[in-house]
Formats: sequence, C-alpha cells, structure tokens
Amino acid sequence: MAKKEKHFIEVKFLDLKEKFKAGELTTEEIDQITCEMIAELAVLSESGITMIGKTSIDLYKDRVWWIVEKAGLLPEYKDEDDDIGEEDEMEDNYYKDEFEEVEVDDSDFYKENLEF
Repeated sequence: MAKKEKHFIEVKFLDLKEKFKAGELTTEEIDQITCEMIAELAVLSESGITMIGKTSIDLYKDRVWWIVEKAGLLPEYKDEDDDIGEEDEMEDNYYKDEFEEVEVDDSDFYKENLEF
C-alpha cells in the first residue's frame, strides 16, 4: 500500500513551524510565507474545503495566525481612547463656567383647567 502524499498546506506549515522555532527565518520571510499561506487557506475555504487530511482548515488558520502574532507582524493595538492626542482632548468646563440664566415660558406646561 502506497503512503498517502501530504497536502501542500501541511508540508508548507510544518516547514514554516520548524524554521520559525529554530529562528532560521527573518521577519520578512515569515511575513511572506504567512501571507501566502493565509491567501491559500482563504482560497481553499472559498472552495468549500473544510478539512486538510484529518485536520480542520480552521486549525491551520489558527496555527498560521499564531505564528503571525508570535513573530510580531501585527501593528500594536490601539484602543479608540489612545487615538486622542493631548491637543485633541476636550476640556471639561462644565463646573468652571458661569451659567447663563435663561427664562423659560412654562405656561404651556401647566394647564389651569384640567378636566378628567
């Protein structure tokens, strides 16, 4: 009985994983390989493929993404609050300002002859 040939994603991932753990790849090489793998996995997913061998394609996506994160390829996460610079911040003057008195005609709010 002939040994079943591994899927190209399996081969490419195992090679990437070994070289990544050994520190044999530059950041640029890791970026290139992971970008290619993400694109290939996307095409496979769009084609309706859910398994590669006996492994879920989603697991391969997670594994590649893990390497992307560990290699430091993602930009630093900034919360929406982090985007506000000191010059952009609003100053809270609510309690500092003098309030202007405004007269309100409240005659419309009160009806003298209410009938129930």
